[in-house]
Amino acid sequence: MEHNPNKTATSESGFTLIEAVIAMLVTVVGLVSLAGMFMLAMKTNASSRNFTTATTLAQDKLEQLGADSFQKLVDPAKMTANPDRKGTDDAYIAGNLERDATGADGSYYYDKIILAGRDDVEPEGTVTVVKPDGSAETRRPDGSISTGNPFPEGRVTYSRRWVLVSSNEDNAADRRLTIAVRVKSELTQAGKLPEQVDLYTVLSNQ
Repeated sequence: MEHNPNKTATSESGFTLIEAVIAMLVTVVGLVSLAGMFMLAMKTNASSRNFTTATTLAQDKLEQLGADSFQKLVDPAKMTANPDRKGTDDAYIAGNLERDATGADGSYYYDKIILAGRDDVEPEGTVTVVKPDGSAETRRPDGSISTGNPFPEGRVTYSRRWVLVSSNEDNAADRRLTIAVRVKSELTQAGKLPEQVDLYTVLSNQ
């Protein structure tokens, strides 16, 4: 039987081509998997940054409120009977975590926050807090502070709301006060719930 060298060469070439195609497929699948993991990591990092920022903004408001005198916070003129009270510790309320609320004396319990991004009208990291009356304060990364809102009208990164809940002792100075702050992201992706952070603290006149 005569040996045909071309046949062997063709078979080896064929196997080499198949192996190359398989190797390419494995590489493509691996790259697609890596790309998916990379995108997931980016989304996770972004979500973590948003959560950290929201927590910082909520903590900042708690500290601002905690710096006020207890008598000012628990002032009965600012509070109304709590329609959703569950006991003596939440008999009176001012503010709301679910909606923008104004107190009986005209005090407001919400504001809006704008954060500057990369290549923005202000340096990245700039924070502007806009009050309900339209006044605003802008803090820049270099430590400078100015009044006014440099961003376009209607722009909001986070909404911030707070509520004060008081117990019902006859003497307001003896009451126990719970303060809660909610910061919610207003830049949510379609099909996802908005990211939000709730923080609270309990104060007394002791």
